[in-house]
Amino acid sequence: MEPVWYGILAALMGTYILLDGYDLGAGITYLFFADTEEEKRKVTNSISSMWDANEVWLMAFVGLAMAVFPKYTRVLFNNFGGYILLFFLFLLLKTLAYNLLTIYQNKPAAKRYLGYLFGFLNMMLVVFISLIFANILRGLHLEDTGRLRLVSQKFSPLTQKTGFFDWFTVLTSAMIFFGILIHGLGWVVLKNQGAFNRKLKKIIQRLSFFEFILIFLFLVSWYFIHPDVFHTYWTYPFFFVFPVLALISLFGLMGIRTYQGENKAFLLSTNLIIFSWLSVLIAIYPNFVMPLGKTALTAFNAGFDSPQRFYIEWWLLVIGALLLAYSIVVHKYMKGELNK
Repeated sequence: MEPVWYGILAALMGTYILLDGYDLGAGITYLFFADTEEEKRKVTNSISSMWDANEVWLMAFVGLAMAVFPKYTRVLFNNFGGYILLFFLFLLLKTLAYNLLTIYQNKPAAKRYLGYLFGFLNMMLVVFISLIFANILRGLHLEDTGRLRLVSQKFSPLTQKTGFFDWFTVLTSAMIFFGILIHGLGWVVLKNQGAFNRKLKKIIQRLSFFEFILIFLFLVSWYFIHPDVFHTYWTYPFFFVFPVLALISLFGLMGIRTYQGENKAFLLSTNLIIFSWLSVLIAIYPNFVMPLGKTALTAFNAGFDSPQRFYIEWWLLVIGALLLAYSIVVHKYMKGELNK
């Protein structure tokens, strides 16, 4: 049952990144790429207060992880507890800022400052996500209780001292950050049309070239840190189909300005996230966190000691099915372009 629950957790987190990624990415679009009041209005309208439909997947992930893999949850909160709490706080503040932004639409001064706050909160949420995942992929010294030094003493690929911010985590965070941003840009394009879309497609194209460079550097660096990270791919070559599909999606984004229609960017960014997520999971399975020492935290040693732990949690599958149905209904209701 361990692989099943591991897969369910991966699906929950992947769904959250996919669904809330466009929300957060659109918020960053508001901060950096919406220059006029009309463009800002188009961005905020495209988000349309989807908080409860997206963050529910994150809540489900946290609840399931605590119920089924308590050792994994303990390691997460031991290392990233402060950042996780800040993340949830910023989620609440982002929702508050969005609601105030809609309330004060007719007050230019308040609207301007609330817009900056809204965009900043979205950006910081993506930064938190990127840094936490970057540290998970870089790895932890679990035999030393998994505690992290906040800053490496040497910002060098040759140092053996790891920290929350080091050369690898910054590189990986940038890759994740721009991937989510591209996804958000694709969502705004999907929900609008006209000159603003042409402007955003140009930005998507440029960011996609930059994202390709970051992905290449990440893969080389990841192999440098964990030489056996691609062992599963060498053993089962058919798994290469997922990273290949991710690269095809990225190449498609590089030529987005040549395509007709407004749905291509979001479709390609969605494929990029899905296939990238699957590619990473294949590489790290069965680990929850890449190990830097002799101790590994895997799906087979992170649960309860009692063998009955998996059978008493089957009711969680019913809750998961209800969450899926709820999300489908809400997103179906919000589909299509918005009234201008």
